[in-house]
Amino acid sequence: MMAFAAQALVILVGAWLAGLGVWMFARPDRALQALAAMGSRPIIHFGEMILRTAAGIALILAAEVSRYPMALGIIGIFLIVSAVILMILPRRWHAAYSTWWAGRIPVHAVRLIAPVSVLGGGLLIWTMMPA
Repeated sequence: MMAFAAQALVILVGAWLAGLGVWMFARPDRALQALAAMGSRPIIHFGEMILRTAAGIALILAAEVSRYPMALGIIGIFLIVSAVILMILPRRWHAAYSTWWAGRIPVHAVRLIAPVSVLGGGLLIWTMMPA
């Protein structure tokens, strides 16, 4: 039952990544504004970290029933460790880092990397499908 719930959450994360890519392509200016807001307020900062941790846990729990268990496990561990590190570091560092990147990524570059998010989301969903 736990693996099924984790599998469903991983599929949801994949759909979110794909949808994010579509949104980035359609509204690159808004995507950069959203990036600049990461870490700006405690609710945004910790909300992102909680979602990142939940996705990491889901990847680890669903890894055993996926097409690539080792890869999903490693990605899940990375998501959890990076979230914990960002929660420990001062929030203002996260805010400054995301603002710095949002100011340097050109709008057209957001459109160029949007398909990577769509592809990543699709691959994540595909890893959960029976072989």
